[in-house]
Amino acid sequence: MVRDLYMFSRVNEEADVIWFKVAYENTLHSEADITSFFAEKGLDIRFAYLDSSEDPTRGKYVMFTEAEKGRDISSVAEELEKMDVVLTVKWGYSKNRAIQSVDFPLNILGNRAVLIRAKTFVDIINIMNEHVTQSEGLLTIIGLKNGAGAARYMKDMTDLNDENFLDLLGELLMAAGWGKIEYDMDVSELKGTVKVKESFIADEFGESDVPVCVYISAFLAGYISESLKRTVQVRESRCRSMGDEVCEHIISPAPRGVKIEHILRGESH
Repeated sequence: MVRDLYMFSRVNEEADVIWFKVAYENTLHSEADITSFFAEKGLDIRFAYLDSSEDPTRGKYVMFTEAEKGRDISSVAEELEKMDVVLTVKWGYSKNRAIQSVDFPLNILGNRAVLIRAKTFVDIINIMNEHVTQSEGLLTIIGLKNGAGAARYMKDMTDLNDENFLDLLGELLMAAGWGKIEYDMDVSELKGTVKVKESFIADEFGESDVPVCVYISAFLAGYISESLKRTVQVRESRCRSMGDEVCEHIISPAPRGVKIEHILRGESH
């Protein structure tokens, strides 16, 4: 997993940092041919990534390199674009020698996304707690809606079912930097626990006399309810902000007759 989203090249501080974004036909040798082209031009890879997950017939090759100042990069790009497997080439100078390991605009779960620090998220929670009436209820509604939306996206993209929905959730939360989960759930009884290690909210919140991860509890409830089409409620029983080793969320069936769309005040699915 990429840990640094924003880096600086220090290999040759007298050279220019150049980026290329190449769209290509996804053949057996496309990536190797493009890599060989850069090597032939003496452009060593400082950072690169490939992506053909959205369309298996097309790929994206993003590469950062260094070149001596004054070198004609436009002719290199023109020659690259003439390769049989290459569809389009975009390139440019990174004026501050910065290397970005995510593409712009960033997308998460099929929607435009932005990155914020955990501290910023917790600052928002603290401001809501101080100035908004029934802030915990508002955070619950937001978490429920977000969790249900994540489950609907998962269903559209992969075979989400009663056996793998929590495994998929674990991959999602870890990839997003929220934390790592362990779970034990009886799906038929709608009872169980989800333990979150290194919760981004609890770790940033600091000491507290009460659990602070109400948003994550609500996200879990929305995600599980939408995945199973049976409504659950989730509450946090242990929290790192209280000195516990992990944050533990207890899953239980919602009261009879309560459905997720009722909790979400008419949210349709």
